[in-house]
Amino acid sequence: MDYIDFISAERLKTYLDHTDSQKKAIALHNHTLQLAASLMSMIALLELSLRNTTNQRLSYDFGDFDWLLPGHTALPLLPREQKAISTATSQAQKAAYSKLSYKEKAELDTKAFPNGVPAELAHKNIVKKRQALFVVSHGQIISQTTFSFWKRLYSSEYETDLWKRSLKKVFPNKSLRRGDISRALEVIYAARNRVAHHEPVYGARLDETMRALSFIRDALGAKKDENNSSFQRFSRVQYLRLRMDYESFVEAWDTLT
Repeated sequence: MDYIDFISAERLKTYLDHTDSQKKAIALHNHTLQLAASLMSMIALLELSLRNTTNQRLSYDFGDFDWLLPGHTALPLLPREQKAISTATSQAQKAAYSKLSYKEKAELDTKAFPNGVPAELAHKNIVKKRQALFVVSHGQIISQTTFSFWKRLYSSEYETDLWKRSLKKVFPNKSLRRGDISRALEVIYAARNRVAHHEPVYGARLDETMRALSFIRDALGAKKDENNSSFQRFSRVQYLRLRMDYESFVEAWDTLT
């Protein structure tokens, strides 16, 4: 089998458009994958840290440490975010259900259907009723929320209700504006989605992503411009690996294209 059988002609075309041979295109493809691995590692660490620090800040400032749970209305969230929380809750229930044995799942029917399981009810609907029995925790819901949910809390729609009242404390450098944070998170989110779908990040998009990652890394939890903030120390290994793979990729790009 030829290398192209592993990559596909359509996928390889992206790299052939920038090189003068299949061999160079394959090498460039593989360099891109290595860079993508480091990008995803750094983005994952940032995403984890953003959601935890944001959650903690909102919990303290609004006085509700279970604000993601059903029935809690302390935070003035828009319908889109309310729907995202509902989806995350369902996913948390689904995750809890998946850990049960077949016998344990079947035993839930006595609670889900006190009068017996309707004969005509589809299995998928039976499963939904079983899953709905699970009371999930705030933490379990957090684990199912998406990057999109958390970045939207920094959008212009929450300038007054969340940013000014609370979230600016997550990025406490007074010289920073909410819009700066929001734009950087959008760039990182777009890059994350490309990497997650094995799409290349290179050229101007890559440079913009690197700037956004560095900006958020330097700003998260830092009261002023610092060279050794808590998050910088926490993310040091991932960031150094990313910088190394970025430099290696740029060198390979300049050589192969």
